[in-house]
Amino acid sequence: MNIGRGMNFLKLRKISSGIFAGAQGFWIVFGIVFFVFLIFLFVCMSPLSNQYAKTCKDIEDLLTALERYALKKDLYNESWIASIRQESDLYDKELGKCKSFLKERDGRLETIFSREDPGKGLIKIEDEVLWKNEYVKRVSELLTKLKANNIAVNESDLPFQNWGPDIPTWDTILPAQKRFWILEAIVNIALNNTGIIKLGKITFRESPYTYDPSFAELYTVIPVTIKVELEADRIQFLLHNILKSDIPFVIENIIALCADKVTNSGRLPENEGALNKDTNNHVSNPIIDITIDAYVIDYKA
Repeated sequence: MNIGRGMNFLKLRKISSGIFAGAQGFWIVFGIVFFVFLIFLFVCMSPLSNQYAKTCKDIEDLLTALERYALKKDLYNESWIASIRQESDLYDKELGKCKSFLKERDGRLETIFSREDPGKGLIKIEDEVLWKNEYVKRVSELLTKLKANNIAVNESDLPFQNWGPDIPTWDTILPAQKRFWILEAIVNIALNNTGIIKLGKITFRESPYTYDPSFAELYTVIPVTIKVELEADRIQFLLHNILKSDIPFVIENIIALCADKVTNSGRLPENEGALNKDTNNHVSNPIIDITIDAYVIDYKA
């Protein structure tokens, strides 16, 4: 009987020892994990927490300073308001000058043929047939002026529009109108004592050589190549007249070649040593071929 009780007590003791041994191991492991967590918290999280607290404090200080600045009574005083209004008025004034300048420079290029009306004066031609008749008439007048001033020209070298028996539409009239003004300006330049003896081929190109597309919102361009024969000492007058034209030309490139020709002129050049005189005391002036690549600025409204 006593032996049975001793065996039961011993078995219970072993079970109890196993339980306490397992619990002790668990708390030991738990303690180690908790200790590692504390180390991680102080080493890694504490600096981040301090940095976060510092950032929050800096933001609060900045907000406080901004609130104090906004509450100043003299922040938007009368002097400051008057100064800003003056700057705004000056800006609007200068902007208006720029717009007026662009409109004036672009005025000729945007003009449509007009006719005289007995009751209204000059009015824009809006009928396609009348516009075509006016176009043909003005082309004929330009060619007549060139011949009257002894400036040789091949009509096929001048890119005037030819519709034949067809009636143009406004989709084709508007670009043709701008090109006419450009051609008219070139003819007038040739007639303005620039020493041109022959007006060569004029070509409207597809694209310019030096135009910056970033300015497309302000203006587009109409590229053109002009070929002429002229007296060598008159080239500066040609360039001067191109640049002062009421059509806004921009010269991109100039090529000059000797034409192996001379012309006799009764006037004396400024630099007499640069030219040779013939037996009749006339000046022998060499003729050169000039090719000018340019474009016309077409401002946007």
